[in-house]
Amino acid sequence: MSISKDKIGALIFFIFSTCYGYYAFQIPLYPGEEYEVFTSQTMPKLYAIAGMSIAGLALLMSILAGATTLKHETKKVKFFDKKGWGQCAALIILMIYYAATLELLGFMLSTISFLIFGYLIMGERKIKTLIIASVPVVIVFWFIMTQLLGIYLSAGDIWS
Repeated sequence: MSISKDKIGALIFFIFSTCYGYYAFQIPLYPGEEYEVFTSQTMPKLYAIAGMSIAGLALLMSILAGATTLKHETKKVKFFDKKGWGQCAALIILMIYYAATLELLGFMLSTISFLIFGYLIMGERKIKTLIIASVPVVIVFWFIMTQLLGIYLSAGDIWS
């Protein structure tokens, strides 16, 4: 059995989901909550089970796909692709930027800029696509969170 990117990715995701599930059981319950149908542990446990199931299925599918290919056919896998690692590092820096600017710029501006820069990092260059893929998504998400669900999202220190 050869190891491919698909197998490694599925295995890492399976390990992450398993650890997430372990810590989901560590979430403390409020007194009397242990008899409730839906508790603070319910959704994390469901996410962990879903993650482990999807990762297990992906791992199984990649193993079966590897078994059906010819034994003489070998694929070279590049684990250290400079462009991919550069994009990954840039996205991690972008996430730090997002966390740092969320309180200052507010949810709307910070998220729109995060999405636009993220699309630029991933290779999208059309301005129209960048705007259409960022602004309406953020506005609809903001509307759902604040107006329908009543969840507070920071307007930003720059506006107040």
